[in-house]
Amino acid sequence: MEVVIAGAGSIGLLMGSYFAEAGWKVSFYTRREEQASIIRKEGIKRIDAEGTECIFQVNAETEIEKLPKSAPWIVAVKYSGVASIISILEERKMDNAVMFIQNGLGHFNLVEESELPTVFFATVEHGAGRLNDRTVSHNGIGFIRIAPFRGDENVFDPLRFVNTSAFPIEFVEDARGIVLRKVLINCMINPLTAILQLRNGELLERKHAKILFDELFLEISNAFPEMQESLPKDAIEEVCRKTALNQSSMLKDRLNGNSMEIETIVTAVIKMAEKKGTPLPILKTLEKILFVLDGR
Repeated sequence: MEVVIAGAGSIGLLMGSYFAEAGWKVSFYTRREEQASIIRKEGIKRIDAEGTECIFQVNAETEIEKLPKSAPWIVAVKYSGVASIISILEERKMDNAVMFIQNGLGHFNLVEESELPTVFFATVEHGAGRLNDRTVSHNGIGFIRIAPFRGDENVFDPLRFVNTSAFPIEFVEDARGIVLRKVLINCMINPLTAILQLRNGELLERKHAKILFDELFLEISNAFPEMQESLPKDAIEEVCRKTALNQSSMLKDRLNGNSMEIETIVTAVIKMAEKKGTPLPILKTLEKILFVLDGR
């Protein structure tokens, strides 16, 4: 099985390492030739939670023409890079199956309006950190949930054979549901960790951080009662525990001086709740603080 992974950040490298370990031929599509070159020459390295290091030989290219022609794609870039990937695929009239993995909601409409024939959405709850251009640390085990959106629903079935206790994969039917579930989890974790500069696990360990976490959960849960069964508080706390040493994507962006993905995660949820007539005052306040920290 061949696969192209667009984006060699923490999630892209993590997934690529497990696919390569399962015997797949993995090719990364990266923006920088510097990163592609080091991946081609030295492979990608995964450091597991217990400190075990594994190296996997994979391919990496910056030119579409050098990638496998018919391989399915997994898009693991930030929201800002989704539109360009869709444009590249459409301009070349590529009919490859594409799976999108992002943290927010903004990509859903972009993908829905595209002409891509076979589309999947997926969410990742693993803890992962990119240490350099070729190295990822697997900080916590969570689920990858995959759902078909349109087109051939069986094209990613071989992923079932990658499913292991260290890399569990679950196939579900409701693409919108898993994307909404993930963005609500992100809303309960990312803003607080970014503002307070805490790792995920510290939200549960620090007294006043835990109070804020509980209040934010109650506010968001009340605004989305349809998600209460599939997203109880203990499920979100479990994500924090499993990714205890992880820095949220929003915190990483803040610490690295990058623009945080506020609109596609926080603002999107606020707007959804407001359309339902349910304001989110705590999340709205956090949004304003994040914009200030982001230099807006």
